[in-house]
Amino acid sequence: MKKAELLILTVVLVVASLLIVDALRRLPHGPIGGGGGGCEKAPDFTLKDIYGQEFSLSDFRGKVVILDFFMIRCAPCKAEVRELKEVLDEFGGQVVIISISVDPSDTDKDLRDYARENGITWIVARDTADVADDYRIRAVPTLVIVDQDGCVRYRHEGLTSSEVLKDEVAELLGS
Repeated sequence: MKKAELLILTVVLVVASLLIVDALRRLPHGPIGGGGGGCEKAPDFTLKDIYGQEFSLSDFRGKVVILDFFMIRCAPCKAEVRELKEVLDEFGGQVVIISISVDPSDTDKDLRDYARENGITWIVARDTADVADDYRIRAVPTLVIVDQDGCVRYRHEGLTSSEVLKDEVAELLGS
């Protein structure tokens, strides 16, 4: 390889590496709030679940809440359901899961069918109050974990393993 070609290849690799590092640094994932006691308050919202029952995020103060932003036609979202089931199996009533469909074409009937087919036993709702905007949702699935005091502590875009979620929930529960 000639010196000029080697130099060009080196520059391309350095620039690509810098772009990747910058992109990874900007991804919203992992702990929120800096660990120094700071608190990004989770925006409260009120929705109706797929059975017509109204609820608010603030109804669950004192519990760890996992907000699951999803769409029916999203394969990783369906895979996330399995991971969330494992978290619920591990922590039971200490954690609340709320799945919120961000696809305006998902009807309550579609979502009831989806919940039944996938064995979802937690709250499922359509985003009729622009909750996804308040939480700056850009991709699905996105999980937002809210602590007992209503602070956003973790955020994950894309499929997230139950092991990661269990570790984070356990930390918030102090177990």
